[in-house]
Amino acid sequence: FSSDSKETPDTQVPHVEFDHVSFSYHKTRDNIKDIHFSLMQGETLGIIGSTGSGKTTIINLLMGFYQSYRGNIRINGQDIRTMDFESLRHRFGAVFQNDVIFEDTIFENINMGRNLTHQQADQALGYARAWEFVAEKGGLDKELDIKGANLSGGQRQRVLIARALAAAPDILILDDSSSALDYKTDAALRKAIREHHADTTTIIVAQRISSIMSLDDIIVLEEGKIIGHGTHDQLLEGCPMYQEIYRVQMGA
Repeated sequence: FSSDSKETPDTQVPHVEFDHVSFSYHKTRDNIKDIHFSLMQGETLGIIGSTGSGKTTIINLLMGFYQSYRGNIRINGQDIRTMDFESLRHRFGAVFQNDVIFEDTIFENINMGRNLTHQQADQALGYARAWEFVAEKGGLDKELDIKGANLSGGQRQRVLIARALAAAPDILILDDSSSALDYKTDAALRKAIREHHADTTTIIVAQRISSIMSLDDIIVLEEGKIIGHGTHDQLLEGCPMYQEIYRVQMGA
């Protein structure tokens, strides 16, 4: 989901804010507890933690899929529970782990009925580091198989990222959506987002520290709670779990 329109940001008000948010799927124990962070327009946040730690729950709440939470979630200072769901979701460009490639052309898989131009799709493919393999396959009119079966895992992810970027979203969500990319392509993708979508507030959920270590802010989740919050360097100094993930993944 995404939209061409953007409101003029209030430079004093966080663009995205979680104000002591707790949530339970089954109304028994909290799946996330006392989540608190804020991002100004254009800032980047990484979220890392083990499977089941609450990473995707935070994204689902931000996008308005659940509303029976405690605390407040605000966009530009407005509680999202007061927003129309359609107008809320059109603020986002999002890639989830279970997103689908359809049996259609590459262009239509990016367009998704949003009346985008071929130029917008071309540009998004470039940002997503996908244009080279798309050109090799025959360009935007190339037909894709159902679920993108004629693409590699990394190619599917890059088409989905291009879909999210194509209409210049206000908020970009990448939920473990670069796991099939090599480190070089992943770094080039993040660089392109930083350079060409500087006003887009970006949240990256990742298993790999390399995907988030250059971001403005990082939170480390364990069992639904924030156990580390800061920059990469700050977390390396003060968060044992982050230190352990870094040691295992980076060999340091």
